[in-house]
Amino acid sequence: MKYIGKKEENIKYTKRPGAYAIIVNNTDNKIGIVTTGKDNFYLGGGIENGETELEALKRELIEESGYLIKNIRKFDEVGSFIDAEDKGYIEVIANVYIAEFDKKITEKIEKDHTVLWVDPKEYVGKMCREWQEYILKKYIEENSNNKLKIINDL
Repeated sequence: MKYIGKKEENIKYTKRPGAYAIIVNNTDNKIGIVTTGKDNFYLGGGIENGETELEALKRELIEESGYLIKNIRKFDEVGSFIDAEDKGYIEVIANVYIAEFDKKITEKIEKDHTVLWVDPKEYVGKMCREWQEYILKKYIEENSNNKLKIINDL
């Protein structure tokens, strides 16, 4: 696993594994990301006790968008050390997937989250976290070279 960014010395980090998705729209090569109006990030979030990565991913996507997902494929796993305003110092372990929206089953719970369909190249430099930038650049490179590596088809 690759780590993005630096770990501050003499700081105790809390591990926070998470599952995140790059939502793809195969008809126009745009991806779905979330915005709060202030920050842009991938749909997904922390894995709760007893959940698998995929259970957490599916729960988070319903909370943030109201949609089920399909064609879920593992893309990458990255780590990062973050000073999160609301959570303190955390060591993010981001399990990143590629998926598509399936059917909408409910209204989103996270009312301040809006899904945007964007050209990935236009959002380089606009993602909330350094690890998200790394993943976006990797996605663009592998997708533009038509060699998107699917690690694990689920």
